Amino acid sequence: MNESSSKFVDNIAIEKIKSEKLLRVSHSPKNSHFIYDELSLLSINSKKVDSSKLKYSKSTNGFDLIKIPSIYKTLPYKENNTIYLYNSPCEDSVGNILFVHGLYDEHLLNYTFLIKMLNKLKFNVFMMTLPYHHKRKPKNSLFSGEYFLSADVYRTKKAFIQSVYDIEASVQFVNYTDKKPLMLVGFSMGGCVSLKYYTIKNKANSVFLINPVAGLSRLIWDNPMLGSIRNDLRKHGWDEKSTEVVFEEVDVLNNISPDVDFRPVALAYSIYDQLIEEKKYKSFVQKTDIENINIYHAGHLNILRVPKLSRDIYDFFLEVN
Repeated sequence: MNESSSKFVDNIAIEKIKSEKLLRVSHSPKNSHFIYDELSLLSINSKKVDSSKLKYSKSTNGFDLIKIPSIYKTLPYKENNTIYLYNSPCEDSVGNILFVHGLYDEHLLNYTFLIKMLNKLKFNVFMMTLPYHHKRKPKNSLFSGEYFLSADVYRTKKAFIQSVYDIEASVQFVNYTDKKPLMLVGFSMGGCVSLKYYTIKNKANSVFLINPVAGLSRLIWDNPMLGSIRNDLRKHGWDEKSTEVVFEEVDVLNNISPDVDFRPVALAYSIYDQLIEEKKYKSFVQKTDIENINIYHAGHLNILRVPKLSRDIYDFFLEVN
């Protein structure tokens, strides 16, 4: 797509999310169930998946479906305690991709073109469902992802931590079933979570980030789509500093060990992106040592349908494996 159509698609999506989702709900950081939840990222290396509780089936969209118990349990929301891992396999694969989708995502259809292209390049593709999205949406939640990012910043922090633990569980499963190299690919919020996982573990073979969110606190206070969340926070006396304190542990560029090697990390971003400004991506590059950068004439969403994207993922995979 050209610049005007790319921006048009993004703007339509932003207005749809605001009017049909975010403006219809309200949340609060007061009396959050997660205020005193002490779950931390520090204990991730000690957690193991209970393989006896894995469940296999076929999903309605044709993917193989693996249900994995989440290492972290959200007691008020039992629907959120299962990871849904969708697999699109191929014959004679060169490796595996664990794909993590974006925020407020409703449909796997958004990713079928990219998955199909990756299958053609001989990748087995596994797509992990983020907490509170799709089948993990609690029954009282209005839309997919509502409870992932809201003014209940304590729940949001724990959702992010749970996402990192869920990636660990999914990586354990994929590596157990197939010893071929594994690449982690994350889109938007999925990119943010994927990079945080990498900086903690520093063991993934490679990570490919597509239009990644650079941090939760700045996202809430800067993003044009999230005005209702900002209003909810201000209503309860919260400001930017208050949220920075809560998100200090999880914001992706905080507390990165000097031993982290960014050479196996690639970044792909869109110059017509209406959700994340290009200057945010440039600042992100300056704050990291990421050298492999791919720039597309696309918007935030239609980058997923750029044929070159799958080839760039493939080329980077070959470069680091």
